[in-house]
Amino acid sequence: MKRRLLAVIISCMVLATTACGGTSSADSAATLEGATNSFMAKDAVGFEETAAESYDMDTNTTTDAGGEEVDLSEYDTSRKLVYNSNIRLETKKFDDDLARVKALVTENGGYLENNSTYGNAEYGSRSASMIARIPADKYQAFMSSVGDVGSVTSKSESVDDITSSYVDVQARLKSLNTKLARLQELEANAENVTELLEIEDRINDVQYQIESYTAQKKAYDDQIDYSTVSIDIDEVVTYSEVKADNAWNRFKEAFGDSFTGFVAFLQWLVIAIIYMLPYIIIIVLVLFIIIKIRRKKGKAPLFKRKKKDVGKEKNEQ
Repeated sequence: MKRRLLAVIISCMVLATTACGGTSSADSAATLEGATNSFMAKDAVGFEETAAESYDMDTNTTTDAGGEEVDLSEYDTSRKLVYNSNIRLETKKFDDDLARVKALVTENGGYLENNSTYGNAEYGSRSASMIARIPADKYQAFMSSVGDVGSVTSKSESVDDITSSYVDVQARLKSLNTKLARLQELEANAENVTELLEIEDRINDVQYQIESYTAQKKAYDDQIDYSTVSIDIDEVVTYSEVKADNAWNRFKEAFGDSFTGFVAFLQWLVIAIIYMLPYIIIIVLVLFIIIKIRRKKGKAPLFKRKKKDVGKEKNEQ
């Protein structure tokens, strides 16, 4: 009887110990889950899962998805403007004006992102296309200077205000960096391998988001700091004139284009004949030699004359 009672007591102690161990592991996991979830819930009120949908420059606040106003005084909320423009020029001095435009880009602290030249100087129909990046504070001066090169045939400018998007990226980065610091604290206090692996997985996810938003912010900074100017230069003989759109002007323009096309065709024809002249001379010489040889051998002529012409010759004889 005593042995049975002792066995029952030992079994109860083993079960109690196991239950305590299980409770301890469960409590530890619950603590990690509760801590991280609590932080994530708190962060969700901010910017990680929200965008700066309503930005007020005067009050320096924004409204998150929950309708709460968030103070943005700690962020750079100055206007973030992106300038883009397109300009097309005509020139009679292609090489000189092309070099001049490139010099203006350099003088204003800019650089050429793309530069291409087409056509042939022999025909006087060259063109160039380039994309220049100009510092924002030199943009207006550059546009004024490049407009004096050649003759401007078209020009367009646009300004994009990306302040809201820029502030949103700033806020998201701050929120993610705060979350990263909190997760690193939890990582340092992890009690077992399971907790450590779970925290590291979340840290990797947050770091990936930070890198993504950092790259986006750098792209915004590049667009803000350097304006984009697309420049096209066409080589012409005479500058285009802006005329009233009426029947008489259209008639003159059509006649002028037709005459210019005819002159260009004659130029092309003369050049083609010059190129082909050596071949023409060789062909004529070969034909001449063949005709001579055939005549000496008494063969029929290479090119037969019409019967009427032969009859006329007999009558004359």
